[in-house]
Amino acid sequence: MTDSAASPLRSLYEDPTVVVASSLDRARRQLALLEPLLDQAAASRRRLRILDVGCGDGAATALLADRAHGHTVVGADWSQMALERARRRGLTLVRATLDQGGLPLPDQSVDVVVFSEVIEHLVDTDAALDELERVLRPGGSLLLSTPNLAAWFNRGLLLAGVQPVFTEVSLKRIYGRPGHEVVGHLRVFTRAALLGLLRGHGLDIVAVRGAAYHDTPRLLRPLDRLLQYVPELAADLIVHARTPPIPQTDGPGLPDTVPAAEDRMPVPAELLELLACPVDKGPLLYDAETESLYNPRLRRAYPIVEGIPHLLADDARPVGWGDHDRITGAPRPKAGLESRVSPP
Repeated sequence: MTDSAASPLRSLYEDPTVVVASSLDRARRQLALLEPLLDQAAASRRRLRILDVGCGDGAATALLADRAHGHTVVGADWSQMALERARRRGLTLVRATLDQGGLPLPDQSVDVVVFSEVIEHLVDTDAALDELERVLRPGGSLLLSTPNLAAWFNRGLLLAGVQPVFTEVSLKRIYGRPGHEVVGHLRVFTRAALLGLLRGHGLDIVAVRGAAYHDTPRLLRPLDRLLQYVPELAADLIVHARTPPIPQTDGPGLPDTVPAAEDRMPVPAELLELLACPVDKGPLLYDAETESLYNPRLRRAYPIVEGIPHLLADDARPVGWGDHDRITGAPRPKAGLESRVSPP
C-alpha cells in the first residue's frame, strides 16, 4: 500500500463511526475450520501459535482465544481505535501492519493465521499474502474470509443495473447500492478469483465454506442462511488454505514451557518470545525503564502503550549508546565498528 493510498484509509479506520466489529456467525463458521487443527495439536501435545491479522474490535478473536485455550492467540491491527476496544476484552494484542516492512514476526514462526474480512481492504493483495506466507510455518494454515462478489443477491442487483453490495466507489459515502455504511472495500472476489489468487501464491486449498450476511433484510434471511451452504452463491467466502509442508518435520511450534516474565513485564512472556522487529525481523529486548521493546542492532525502541506493543516502523525512536549499554549490558562497540551498527 502506498502512502498516498494509506492516508485516507487510515483516517477512515480511525473514525469511531466506522464498523470494526466482526459477524459472530461468520466467525463461528470460520472457527469450525480450526477444530481439526486443534484436535491434531492436542493429539501431538503441541501448543499452537495463532495470529489474528486485522482483529478489529476483538469480538471474533475472543471467540478464538476461548476455543483455543492453552494455545497462544495474538490479535494484530494498526487501528488504535480498534485495539482499544479489543484491549477491553483482555486479549493479547500488538499494533502492527502488513506494509511498512511487514509483520513484527520472524520467518516461519506461526502455525495459524486468521485473516478475516481484511483482504478486501488492501491495495496490494499479493504483497499481503507473501507476508502471511513468510510468517507461516511449512504446513501452516491460513483461515481467510471475505465478501463474495457473486453472492446470490449481488447477481440479482447486477441484472437490475444496481451496484453490488460490498462494493464501493467512494470513501466518503455510498452511491448506487443498498446500505449506508462506508467500510473501505477496495477488492471484491468471486470464489474462483479468490481460490485462483491463493493457488497462485503456492497455497493448497483445504476447504471452502460460505457464510450468511449479517445485514440481510429480515424477510430474505432464511434464503441467505440456506445459500451459505453453496459457497459460489453465499454472501461470504471462508477458505482454509495451507502452505506446502516440508516432509518429516513438524515445524516450529511453541515450546512446552515459556520463560518466566519479569515482575514489571507489561505483556505476556509468550508474546515477547514471538515478536520481532518489523524492519529486520530480529529479536527484541524488553526495557522496563521506558516500557519499550528494543532492537539493539538498529538501536531503535518501540513503545508499549497500555500493554500493547506498537511495532510499526514509524513508531520507533532512536536510542543513544548510553541506553543501549544499559539495556544490553554490553559495552559500546570499538571505534570503527560504530558506524556499521548505527541506525540509518
